[in-house]
Amino acid sequence: MTQFVRLMQFVVFACLCGLAASAQIQSVGIAGDGQYTRITLASSTPLDPVIALGQDEDLGLIKVQPQQYSVDPNAYLGEPVGGVFAYTLKSDHILFELDLPMMVVRELDLPPTGSETLFRYVIDLSAVSETRFTRAVRADASRFNATPVVASVSVRAPFERPQDPVADINEAASAPSAKPWSLIQMAELAAAARRKHVVVIDPGHGGRDPGALAVNGGEEADIVLKTALFLKTLLENDPRYEVRLTRETDIYVEHEDRVSMAREWGADLFISLHADAALKPNIFGASVYTISTRGERRIEGTAKQHGWEIPIEDGTSEEVSGILEDLVLRETKSNSAIFAEVLVPELERAGPLLRNTHRQGNLFVLLAPDVPAVLVEIGFLTNGADSRRLKSATGRAESARAIKRAIDTYFDRQDQRLMTD
Repeated sequence: MTQFVRLMQFVVFACLCGLAASAQIQSVGIAGDGQYTRITLASSTPLDPVIALGQDEDLGLIKVQPQQYSVDPNAYLGEPVGGVFAYTLKSDHILFELDLPMMVVRELDLPPTGSETLFRYVIDLSAVSETRFTRAVRADASRFNATPVVASVSVRAPFERPQDPVADINEAASAPSAKPWSLIQMAELAAAARRKHVVVIDPGHGGRDPGALAVNGGEEADIVLKTALFLKTLLENDPRYEVRLTRETDIYVEHEDRVSMAREWGADLFISLHADAALKPNIFGASVYTISTRGERRIEGTAKQHGWEIPIEDGTSEEVSGILEDLVLRETKSNSAIFAEVLVPELERAGPLLRNTHRQGNLFVLLAPDVPAVLVEIGFLTNGADSRRLKSATGRAESARAIKRAIDTYFDRQDQRLMTD
């Protein structure tokens, strides 16, 4: 996270100093497979766009509207891939056409750093259901419809280079057929491959706190511990991961200690395992929680109370430190949401899901300001079928394998960022 803070330092100072209002786009890059796709816009100064989701008949639309922008005559315009069917450079916004239902799960500003001399605005997309996509389109309707249709240059799939560039966007020119790889990019990818991702698994409850009681006998604390130990074995057999558990026996660990452990171990991902309970026995299925808005309001005070400071370089002004801390919090929240979205379909392969599977909660174990975190309820112990599934070694193994698959996908995509950053 310290590296992220350093990366953001330049852009914070640039914004405070008021760099030129009009950004010139130098490249548009798209990478991904449709389940997860990344759009990267490189520009001379920060773009600071407004982003809205829309729909036109069978195609989804994403409108990216910077404050002011133009296109460099020699701009690189990458091929539409990964669910992006086409994109159009209009005089006051960029319109991406989608042939899959996808949503924006993260927006990230990256400043110039090292050999990279440009500002980059990263838009991460993740596949969602048609129902969720339609709901998001309705929510964005007024913002999306704020801009009229204007003259433009289009890039479509199969890849077509722009013809007859439009004067009011600086005569955007055609692009090379492929973006060259630099030695630095290859070195970064090799370093990422060598680095182990630290995954912290937190089996809930334990010791004096048995958690929920299963209808056919058994305790939540024991069931989630057995699941966590199997997941630990799966992860340890993969050389990409360093795995830690907050408890490996039937002991109770205070909530604040669980979070502190994850931060001290340098966790890249924190997963708290639980099994749910309800008053009605017909409620069943797995669910995933990320931090709620109410929970976000607790982070600053809780972090100060327990010494969970975000590392900021010495000598940074109070104003800039505050902005950097806010950026880290946003990045952490975004990564938590991305992992949750990846995890939900994997859990569905292991067993039934609770309706509205990705939920938000004001939960203490999700309060680390700089560690992406989720709480996973692997089923309801008050439901007969769920309880039987989770009390069996086979059922627990399926849940653990689902979480492992999601972890793999999440970090594969995090590493893929190096290819487009």
